[in-house]
Amino acid sequence: MSDNQTNLIINYLPQTLTDGEFHSMFASIGNIKSCKIVRDKASNYSYGFGFVDYQTPEEAQHAIQSLNGLQLQNKYIKVALARPGGDSIKGANLYVRNIPRDFSAGDLESVFKCYGEIVQCRVLTDQDTGNSKGVGFILFSQKNAADTALAEKNGVPLREGDLPLMIKYAEDNAQKVRPPVQPMYPAGPRGYPGGPMRNMQNRSRYNPMTGGGYGNQANGMDAHEGYVLFAYNIGPETNEKNLWALFSRYGVVQKVNVIYDHQKGLTKNYGFVTMANYNAAQMAVNCLNGYKYYKGKPLSVSFKN
Repeated sequence: MSDNQTNLIINYLPQTLTDGEFHSMFASIGNIKSCKIVRDKASNYSYGFGFVDYQTPEEAQHAIQSLNGLQLQNKYIKVALARPGGDSIKGANLYVRNIPRDFSAGDLESVFKCYGEIVQCRVLTDQDTGNSKGVGFILFSQKNAADTALAEKNGVPLREGDLPLMIKYAEDNAQKVRPPVQPMYPAGPRGYPGGPMRNMQNRSRYNPMTGGGYGNQANGMDAHEGYVLFAYNIGPETNEKNLWALFSRYGVVQKVNVIYDHQKGLTKNYGFVTMANYNAAQMAVNCLNGYKYYKGKPLSVSFKN
């Protein structure tokens, strides 16, 4: 039985989440002793999980209740108490090749979960097409689970007719890991980063939200304790991906809702962006209100009332 009551492990973090955004999100809950996203030392590439240690068990429980299942970009994070020694998971991360191209991360996890608890399972995709590259990573909570999975699955096809899996410990392939390429955006107002060019592709996928969900909250607060911003003059062709890329330069974006005219197949020229942190939301307002975005027209950005 674990005596840990304050150290949390956070899984399914977006690859583009910065250390500062990660810290700000959990610091809004309580006093933090330590906080980090686990990254490859050579490339600084995020493994998609991290740890937060609070001063008190009450703060840790509050973080679990408030943030577990929260949508960040295109993922839903998992927040739970970390197992003893979880901060030094070594030799438990497997690099897998020849994954069938129609396999999702969920499909891959369902095959390997019989060997032990999986902290993170990823299938790498092409940033332009979104198609699987046939390679991925499986991070187990215990090294012995990874050892058994490697011994039993290496060289074995997942289905008849598939190529045999090629599995190695991820540390052996560190030189193949590269940090994500960050798009370069023109400078925005006041010297802060501005938005992407119109129709610029973004590798993340987003589903449009329903029209409801915000309610009549005051001061831009929604039911999920985020800060809702109203963005007008976004242009008829702007989508969730474009708007997320624009606002995420200033902090963690929880949700994006672009309002569409479905008969015309275009937006109604406005949308809503929910940000996790008040300071980030205020920074976005300060920097993007008046920013010339679509065909030189200035954006109107304000807190939703």
